[in-house]
Amino acid sequence: MTPAMTQPVDWIAAAEAAMTRYDDALLRQVAGKLLKPRSQWPVEELRARCVAALGNPATLDRRLKDLAPTCLQALALLAHSRQPLWPMGHLLELLLALGDESPLMAVFQLMETGLLFPVLPEGFGPLRSFEQWVGFPAPGGLFLFAPPSVADRVLGTDLGLPDLSREDDPDLPASPAPASLATTQTADGLDWLLRLAVLWQQILAAPLRRTQQGAYFKRDQERLTQDDRLTGRGVDQLAELPDAGFLLAELAERLGLLRDAEGDLQAGDLPASWEDGLPAALADVWAAFLRVRQWNPVDGWRVDDATPAGTSYASAILLAMLLLARLDPAAWIAPARVQAWVQKRHPYWKGDSVRPSRLKPWLADWLLAFAYPLRLVQLSKDDAGGWLVRATPLARWLVGQGEMPAAEPAFPQTLLVQPNLEILAYRQGLTPALVARLSQFATWKALSPACTLHLEPETVYRALEAGESFETIKATLERHGTRALPPAVIDLLRTWSNKRDRITVLPAGVLLEFASAADLEDAFARGLQAIRLAPALALVGSEAEIDFKHFKLTGSRDYTMPSEKCVTVEADGVTLAVDATRSDLILETELPRFADGLPSPAGADRRLYRLTPASLRRGRDAGLTPATLEAWFTQRTGQPLSAAARLLLQGPELAVPTVQRCLVLHVAEPEIADGLVQWPETRGLIEARLGPTALAVEEGQLPRLRETLAALGIVLPST
Repeated sequence: MTPAMTQPVDWIAAAEAAMTRYDDALLRQVAGKLLKPRSQWPVEELRARCVAALGNPATLDRRLKDLAPTCLQALALLAHSRQPLWPMGHLLELLLALGDESPLMAVFQLMETGLLFPVLPEGFGPLRSFEQWVGFPAPGGLFLFAPPSVADRVLGTDLGLPDLSREDDPDLPASPAPASLATTQTADGLDWLLRLAVLWQQILAAPLRRTQQGAYFKRDQERLTQDDRLTGRGVDQLAELPDAGFLLAELAERLGLLRDAEGDLQAGDLPASWEDGLPAALADVWAAFLRVRQWNPVDGWRVDDATPAGTSYASAILLAMLLLARLDPAAWIAPARVQAWVQKRHPYWKGDSVRPSRLKPWLADWLLAFAYPLRLVQLSKDDAGGWLVRATPLARWLVGQGEMPAAEPAFPQTLLVQPNLEILAYRQGLTPALVARLSQFATWKALSPACTLHLEPETVYRALEAGESFETIKATLERHGTRALPPAVIDLLRTWSNKRDRITVLPAGVLLEFASAADLEDAFARGLQAIRLAPALALVGSEAEIDFKHFKLTGSRDYTMPSEKCVTVEADGVTLAVDATRSDLILETELPRFADGLPSPAGADRRLYRLTPASLRRGRDAGLTPATLEAWFTQRTGQPLSAAARLLLQGPELAVPTVQRCLVLHVAEPEIADGLVQWPETRGLIEARLGPTALAVEEGQLPRLRETLAALGIVLPST
């Protein structure tokens, strides 16, 4: 268990885990007060009996009777918050606000009785005393928790909160009465759920990235601040909240919609509580809000604070909601009166060092922008047009002051699906479960009294991957639709689902390559269970499924290894012989790009190809270059590109050859030809050297060459 938990926690198991890290002497001290044992039991049995006692109402009631009133108030506060885990400092603040001058004593008494437990950091050694734990806090601070089976036993405890509807405190501002013609406004409770669904869809497309300090990168900050669906004033939002997008992201993380993956916030699962109705879904959001640490209604989102004020405001807001639930259900009150009482008693607002910005009005905006859309308060107006509030039955139930409200009339037909794939969702018929269902396969485009969504291939594919099908998507739209589904929509949904259904995903596979399509047909006839990929290719899920006695094996390929040299260049430089026992599929796709196939000898494990001007022209048109072909020859044949192949490939790019008449002088030895080419007297008379002993001489230079050689005693015969 961690303070940033996002999943349901077995709190009794968490208590057992904490007690396993108690020193034996401390465990016996705790068990002595919780169990009052009459004999000396072994440590393991003591721990097991303590765990059993946490689930035993009779044992708990006996221990609770022995506790001081402030201890009962501490447990009751945890029960009222629906949040078993609190930072110890803010639990102490709550007790101080209720008038306890020594709240730490109450906390120690609860821990020593085995009813309240510390969250011990990783690597923390055996706990010898609770004072030791207080002296060595974890980097995130000290956290405490009480199993709900314990805290819920004291829900009826008197917290000593006043009835603020009575005008008997001169330090509090007056609360005017509602206007005679004022109406009562109640939200549908869907606003924050819809925003969470929009954010979840956004993170499915791209995660939120955080720096090492916990801030968001600039691009992701813009995503949280510039999308009106996340930050704009909703249908039921009557005031602005600072950095609402950042609050939404932290709420989503606390709810498990987003999960941290090495600094990135990726999409998790939509809460299971959304399937249990509106009260359960809103209860989860309320509990998640009380775990928010980096946001508060005055400063907005603050990631750079060493001691974030988010939970101080959370404890103050819990007090405010308890005060509202304390009022008569028909009584109205001004938010300023509630804020004044909270700030008068809450330690966060006491002392000479309190900044003036802390004292400015903030509760009214929070009530209008968060609590009202979450259906925690109802609104009315006084004669001057100011807002008045009162707790809803849902809020009273959430803070343990009433029963769960009865289910409201359902309007299941609330969707209008249009031929252009747009869906109109009328909010009076939406439920958290339907919001979750629609979020799986349609994109939320606008949040208004009639929300708009759009069916898209990507969202439908995502839903299919999550376990939906064409039938379930169609059934949802038909069950909640006000009209029959347009045929065009049905056809597109079927087309998209059929496309995905044609994709078979195998965790592993063996690729079989046959010499010809006829060989593959023979294999199927012999009972091969495989998927045909191409005329001569088949895929099986496992090599164990193949009966190799029916096949002639020529080799196996490992496509993670470098390409094998399996091509021989014949003497003509343009005929390529492929060793079929060593070739692979990549080679078989490469060769037809620039070579033509030839009939192979019967029974031979060779395949023949030939380079021709036409085949190389085809390759050149497809982007083949001499460098590419040179690399292929080196990789596949182990030798450079043949001269004939280079001639055929580069023919159009070669310089234009010349034709001229000349005489050929043949000498007896290469050394004589070397001398004639080197000696200045004859070098200018030689046109070119044609070979070791052959020299080209221009016909007009022959007399001069004859004369020069005669001086050396070499006589040229007449031509």
